[in-house]
Amino acid sequence: MVRPLRLARVAAQAEILVVRRQMAGYARRAIWAALAAVFAMGVLILAHLIAYMALRQYALFGPIPAAGIVLAADLVITLVFAFMAAGEIRDPILDDAIRLRDHSLDQARQSLTLAAMLAPLTRVAADTGLIRMVLRLFSSAFRRPRE
Repeated sequence: MVRPLRLARVAAQAEILVVRRQMAGYARRAIWAALAAVFAMGVLILAHLIAYMALRQYALFGPIPAAGIVLAADLVITLVFAFMAAGEIRDPILDDAIRLRDHSLDQARQSLTLAAMLAPLTRVAADTGLIRMVLRLFSSAFRRPRE
């Protein structure tokens, strides 16, 4: 009976590691998404600024091309951060913890089957003659009285 408890403890520890690693991954992705949002706001602000300047002052050179270059740079940075936030980063420790948790739970389930739990009891009952006594009691309880 100790083995299933040990396996359950190992499974619980693996589950804790799984949850911690998953939360760390979510936190990293949230940070990248926040950075992408900051640069996306910059893109929107500069897009509005360029539209305003183009309507106000129609010229091929001057502040509009400079703002367009900054807009393009912000757009590239925004895309880089967005791809980093959307990407799935493989975590070998997380994969190992999931595998260990699943294996431990499978082993614990196999150890807690009815046959595995009753095997030591039947061995003790057979060694002590308890099964014969129980069978005699049951058979005598269901016998018809002699007339």
